Amino acid sequence: MTMRTGWLRTLVLTALLTVACASVAPPGARNASSAATAARTSAIPTSSPALKVQCPPPSNRCLALVTLRGSNGVVVRDITDIAHAKTVGNLGQIPAPQFASGSLITYADGTDMWSEPVGGYATRMPPPFPGIGVFAWSPDGNALVFVHGDAAADTGMDVSLWTRGGTLKALGSIPPMGAGGCETYAGCTLPNWMDFQLHFSPDGTLISLVIRSFSGTVFRIWSADGKLLKINDSFGATMSAWSGHGLYLRDANGVSVWRNGSFSMFLPGVAWITPSASPGGGVIVYSARDSDGWAHTYVVDTATASAHELKKARTGARFLTSRYIWYQGERDCQPQDQCGASPAIHPLSGKTYIYDLQDGTETESIITRVYDVWPHAA
Repeated sequence: MTMRTGWLRTLVLTALLTVACASVAPPGARNASSAATAARTSAIPTSSPALKVQCPPPSNRCLALVTLRGSNGVVVRDITDIAHAKTVGNLGQIPAPQFASGSLITYADGTDMWSEPVGGYATRMPPPFPGIGVFAWSPDGNALVFVHGDAAADTGMDVSLWTRGGTLKALGSIPPMGAGGCETYAGCTLPNWMDFQLHFSPDGTLISLVIRSFSGTVFRIWSADGKLLKINDSFGATMSAWSGHGLYLRDANGVSVWRNGSFSMFLPGVAWITPSASPGGGVIVYSARDSDGWAHTYVVDTATASAHELKKARTGARFLTSRYIWYQGERDCQPQDQCGASPAIHPLSGKTYIYDLQDGTETESIITRVYDVWPHAA
C-alpha cells in the first residue's frame, strides 16, 4: 500500500495518512540531490524487455485506478492500448483503492473493507477490517497484510496478516507516527522525506514495512507466513520500492538495496523521492530535487544502476505500464505561494503528462491521480 498524497493544506496529520509540507524537518531532511549528483546518466535501451507492455492473462489487459480531469470519482481505465484508453469501471469517491487481482478491486473505508469486480458492484468483505485503510495484497491475492488501530493515538498501531483461509496472525506493533503540517511552501520539506510503504515482494515471499515520520523511522521485513526476518528502526529508511528480488530504499548515504538478507549501495548520494517500479521489472522511476527545489524525474536500470533523466519540473511519477510513465508538472512560484527565496519544493502546475520510454516523447494527460495499476511491479 502506497500512502503518497497531496500537500499544502492546514491539517493535523500522521505519516500514515498524508504526505504534506512541514516547516520543521528532522536533521538531514533538506538533503535533496542536485541534478548533477542525482544519477549516473545513460540511456535505457529501447530494446529492453522492461519496455515491452506485458498485460497478463486471463484478461490480457493493463488497468489503472485513476481520477480524470473534471471529476473526483475513481475510475478503472483499460490502458492496454494507451492511445485508445477507455473507462471500464466507475467506483465513485472511494478511499485509496487497490487491485487484489486483474479483475478485483478492494478498498477500506475506516470501518469495513470492500471488494468490487471490475465493472461490477461492491460487496462488504468479512473481517478483518483495516482501520485506517493501509493494506497490501500478496501477488496471488490470497493474503492481506494491513495496519489497524488509531492513527492519532499515542500507543501506535498494529500490523496483521490475514489469509483467505481465515487465518489471522499478528505481526507486531509500530510506534506512533506523530503529527504536523504547514501552510506555505517556504519551509515545505515533508514531500522530500516523509513516506509510508507496506508491500509484498513481487514473488510473494516477503513483506516489507518502511516508514519515515515525524517521530522516527521503521524498517521491518517478514516472511510471507509472518515470521519477522529483519528489524532496524535507526538508520533513517524511507522512499522504498520493490523491483525483482530487491527492496530499494533511501537512507542518509543514498539509495541502497536489500537483497538476500543484506544491504548494498545502489545509488550513492541520491535522495530519491517517490520511486515506482516497472510492471516489466528491471526499471525504477523516481524524482530528485535540485538546490532550487525543482524536481527532476529519472529512470534507473536496476541491473546497472545507470540512470537517465526524463524531464525537469516533473514529480510524483508512476509507471502505468512497462512502457508508459505518468507524472505531474511543477511551475514557478508566484508571490501568493509564499515560496521564499529557496523553496524545498515547487507548486504543482495542474498539468499531468504521460512519458513514452520507447519513443522519448511526452504527452499531456487527462489523468489527475494514479492510485494503483495492474499488473503490479515485477
